[in-house]
Amino acid sequence: MIEQALRRFCESKHRKLIVIAGTFIVGLLLVMPLVDVIRAGRDEKEALLTELESAQSVASDLKPFEARVNEKLAQLKSLEGQTVDDSSLPLLRGKLVDFAKETTCSIRRLNVGGVGSRPWQPGQNPLATTPDKKSVDANSNFILEWRPVNLSLSGNSASLRSMVERLASSGMFMHIKNLEMYPSSPKRESLTLELEVWYFTLARKG
Repeated sequence: MIEQALRRFCESKHRKLIVIAGTFIVGLLLVMPLVDVIRAGRDEKEALLTELESAQSVASDLKPFEARVNEKLAQLKSLEGQTVDDSSLPLLRGKLVDFAKETTCSIRRLNVGGVGSRPWQPGQNPLATTPDKKSVDANSNFILEWRPVNLSLSGNSASLRSMVERLASSGMFMHIKNLEMYPSSPKRESLTLELEVWYFTLARKG
């Protein structure tokens, strides 16, 4: 059966056309799936390139934003270094001892009082210990805290004056609430300086 079909095919005048047509059909059957694969690969590549361009654009936009964030974090860290809370009290004590040594004063007493606090609103006087009645009902996310530090120092007038100047120029958020100076020796060669200094910080509620 197969031999007869082959003999007829070989004796046929149209065998070349049949071969060409068959080859074409086989070629289509082989090429069409390959075309689909190439198209799919091209579409995937275009999608990936688009995503890459988008990611590069976002990355370029993030660089100025990250620089801005780092700048603000540095400013925040600098501001926090000017405030005093419970965690930074040991550092403050160390600074005060160093100031006394540098100005040749002797510390007779160094006590930290209890923390005071009240709701904080921008524009209020930080030295006021009670909230402003006009803004007492206003929402505030911050609490103003102050810690009184009582210092008793002894030394000559030049040393004590240098100590006060050093405190005032320390860059801390502080206020000298009370200051009293009196002789501590019969010939008034040595003086005693009594100071009450308030150190401030802003804390978030909760």
